[in-house]
Amino acid sequence: MKSFPSILLVVVALCSGCRAETTNSFGIYLPSDPVDRGITAHGKGDWSQIRLSEPPLISAADIVSYDFADHSIRLRSETLAKIPRPPVAGTPFVVVADGQRIYLGVFTTCVSSMSFAVPSIMVDRRVLETNQAPDILVIERAYPQPSFGVGPDPRGDQRIKAALAALHKLKGHE
Repeated sequence: MKSFPSILLVVVALCSGCRAETTNSFGIYLPSDPVDRGITAHGKGDWSQIRLSEPPLISAADIVSYDFADHSIRLRSETLAKIPRPPVAGTPFVVVADGQRIYLGVFTTCVSSMSFAVPSIMVDRRVLETNQAPDILVIERAYPQPSFGVGPDPRGDQRIKAALAALHKLKGHE
């Protein structure tokens, strides 16, 4: 009977370890501190030390599927309600895969006249793309046009693809 608490502790430790691996393998985080607008506008600058808010805004559990062909994410409906309504200056986010920061991006709105050189999620894209499903967010190369992007396109990073494939979240690879 004395061994039961020990066994229970081992089981709880193993289960919590598995859970942490799954939830931390992919996430989109909001910064907990302001981000220099110059970094999102020009795609240049050090964003590696930006503190991230916990938990992630979008975790692996929130994603139904991810389509690498167009970088569209199908989300659970309850997750869509958490997506920020950004000001015209945008709301920065950081994509993390397997504990590594992959890229800085920005949530934006179609009414913004500002440009962003980093990947962008236009939260109200359906206003312009009326055939887009309501549970889909698309990570664009940059805003307002892909040509505004600077440097290599970070959305295709293989660490993201590997993390999402391991989670069985890649569209066409479920």
